[in-house]
Parts: sequence; C-alpha cells; structure tokens
Amino acid sequence: MDTNVAVSPEPGTRDQAVRDAVARARGSAFYTRHLSGYAVQTRADLAQLPLTFKRHLRDASPFGMLAVPPAKAWHYHESSGTTGEPISTWCGLAEVRLMAARLQRMVPEMSNDCIMLNRFPLFAPVSFIFEDALRMTGGCHVAAGNVSWDVPFTRALDFIRRLRVTALAGLPLEAILLREVAREQGLDIHRDVNSLRVILCGGAVLPPALRRLIEQDWGARVVEIYGSNETMGLGLSCVEGRLHLCTDLVEAEVLDPQTYSAVEPGEIGVLTVTSMAHEVMPLVRYVTGDLVRVSHEPCRCGEPDPVIEVLGRVDDVIEIAGARAMPYDILDATYKFADGLGTRTFLIVVRRRGLHVRIEVANPRQARDAAAERRLGEQIGLPVTVEYLRHNEVMDRTALFRTPKIYKPSEITDWRGAGRKPITIMEALLEWPRFDGRTLLHIALRQLRNARRRRRILREDRQA
Repeated sequence: MDTNVAVSPEPGTRDQAVRDAVARARGSAFYTRHLSGYAVQTRADLAQLPLTFKRHLRDASPFGMLAVPPAKAWHYHESSGTTGEPISTWCGLAEVRLMAARLQRMVPEMSNDCIMLNRFPLFAPVSFIFEDALRMTGGCHVAAGNVSWDVPFTRALDFIRRLRVTALAGLPLEAILLREVAREQGLDIHRDVNSLRVILCGGAVLPPALRRLIEQDWGARVVEIYGSNETMGLGLSCVEGRLHLCTDLVEAEVLDPQTYSAVEPGEIGVLTVTSMAHEVMPLVRYVTGDLVRVSHEPCRCGEPDPVIEVLGRVDDVIEIAGARAMPYDILDATYKFADGLGTRTFLIVVRRRGLHVRIEVANPRQARDAAAERRLGEQIGLPVTVEYLRHNEVMDRTALFRTPKIYKPSEITDWRGAGRKPITIMEALLEWPRFDGRTLLHIALRQLRNARRRRRILREDRQA
C-alpha cells in the first residue's frame, strides 16, 4: 500500500476516480458480495448500487470490511458498543495524511508554534489526524483525552494555563465545561487563560449560537470538524466559519431518510458517502445517519467545496404531536435564550408534551421572562416549559473536581513514611478525593432535591 499523501482527482477525472474507489472497495469480503453483479462507469451509476448501513459494518466486524490484510492497516479502532456489538474501524496512513494536510491548510493556527491540547480520546481516529497535521508543521501535541482519569478537566485547564496552549480540540461542550472550571477556581479566562487562538470542535452539532458563545468566552476562533470513526474526515470549516464538505475524501449524496431517493439541492436529507481516498476500509454509499443541508453557493473564503450544515442524527429528531425539531435548532435557540439570562448551563428534558428546560441562573425567583420563553418555543417549534434553578443544580461542578488520582499499578507498597498506605492493589492504583462534612451534606441534599424533581416529572407525564 502506498504510504505517500494521496492526490485528489481533477474534476474532469471524477468518473474514473469513482470507478477506482468502487474497485478498491471490492477488495473487501463484504463488498465482494454486496456489489456482486453491479457495474459503475460514471458518478451517476452510484445511485444504482445498494446502500451500506451501520448494521452491515457491525455484522462484518472485525475483518469483513477490510480491503487489505489487517497488518497493512495503520490504526484500528472499535466503537464503544453501548448500543450493540462494537463496530471495527481500520484506517491507513495515506488517507490520514491526506486529511491532515487539509487540516493544516485550512487551520493556519496549527503552525510551528502551535501547542494543541487534544481532548479527544486517543482511540478515536481524529487524534491520528491531529498528530499528523502537527508533525507536518512542527507543532506540539498534548494528548489528554477527556475520558482519561489521569487528565480530568481541572488538569486540562491547568495545562492550557501553564503550557500556554494555543489550540484546543474536543467536543463543543468541552469549552463550556472548562469555562465553568475556570470560574469555580476564580480565574478570568480573558486575563488568566488567554493563550488559545483556535478551538476545534467536533463529535456533536455546533449551532451558530454555541459557536458564537465559545468564541466570545475564550477569545479564540472556532473551527468545526465533521466526520466519524468509520468515515474519518468529512468536513472542515473555513475562516468564514462555514463547514465545507471534503469532496477529495468522499463522493456525497443527500437522500430522503425514508425513501433513500435523492433530495432536491438545498433540501435536508441524510448524508450518504462513498470513500474516494480510503484504501484500507473503503465504504460505498454508506448511510451516515446524519441529517444535513448542502449548499453549492460560493463561499467568500474561496474554498470550492460545497458548504454543509450538520443538523443532527436522524434518530435524534424529536417529534411531539406532529411537530418536529432537530437538535441543531433546539440547541441554537436554547443557547440564545441562556445567553440572555447570563448563563451557559442548562439541560433539556424531552417529555411527552414538550421540552422541559432546566436552567441555572443567578436569581431563580426573578429570572422568569414569559415573553422570552414564548419566543424560545416558537423558535424551536415545540412546546417548552422552563425551570429556573440555582448554581450547581443542573451542573454539579464538584463532580469536575472529583476525579481520582491515578498511580502506576503496583504490588509493593511501602508504609514506612508518612504517605499513603494502600492495602489493596486498587487502593494503590486509585486515590479517590475526600470531602468535608459540609460538602457531603450539600451533595446529599442536592441529590434528594433532584430525586423529588425526577419523581414529579415522571408523575406528571404519567398523568398527562
């Protein structure tokens, strides 16, 4: 397998590139069967091929989707398996380098003086892309995934402050949580944690209001990255803040989520992709499950690729009494509403008759604004009720400080000094935080209040 950076095809050779992509896919056991009897001569012929769904990837795991011997792949990944059997993902060095080159080109902040704090888990393929992009520029990669107990939110914020980190990568909510940690520690972000130049957000929808608030809070440009473990990179936002589909990486179709026929240009549909650069685990007409809207109008940044809006998963669309709303629109409207109240902290509970927004404010007794609540419901298009709560009632910030300290695994413990005296291997490995009586009482009372609220909401829904 060629490990050099792949070259994207010229527009005039797109039909040939599609033929080559399908031919590569036929190297896998799955597509040998799945595409048997089908021929492709032009891009238009793709529409005649059968679709590939996530269940196919799950059934074919671990080796069925591979178009090369396993040892020829560069990295392997598995999904968590929380909704079923894990899905295997294999990627090659050539395709990672192509994606890294695009990232390096479109994000000039990733220069040779860049220090990136990467909060995505290292088991996620996007981390390999960051690593390779920084290798190209000579920047520094701080690999500190947010699911690691060894690098909790408090330590991540400390890295940003002490190391003068210039780039942060993670879920959009990461920036909100780190802001809350800074506030709890009495830090002013613009004064005390002011080195960030760019924040790369991916893994969840990024509506305009959330993008604006992150940029406002941190004084850094937000770059949206779009993709998945199985597809790798699909999109990257430009200096104008618009997400561009990476047509050098995939041939895209936008299909009706019920009929799987092509939608009209500019209409919402489910993104379906055929790999153009993947050699190790190529996909043909893979239904991503993401609802998108694609525009071919020119962008002021000069990027020729179409602009794409990622609105949320098909399965995440909320329908109540015949009205429908997507996570993108719900979050966009709610962040605007929250900003008007001077907060970023809320939780939306989907109930039988509408949405229940639990939101933290400075003064719950005086916060209610019936007109603003009405506008919120109108913008979302679903019934909305708002519950105003005190600090720490929606986001238990003490949990951000409760991560155990991790030590090297050991079978020998020396009790002769004044330090810790573990008596089991797990005690030697983990040191859980300790709380004073006042903190424990506060946590217990909050849990009791939340238990009562939970029972009340469930009782009201049963009676509805």
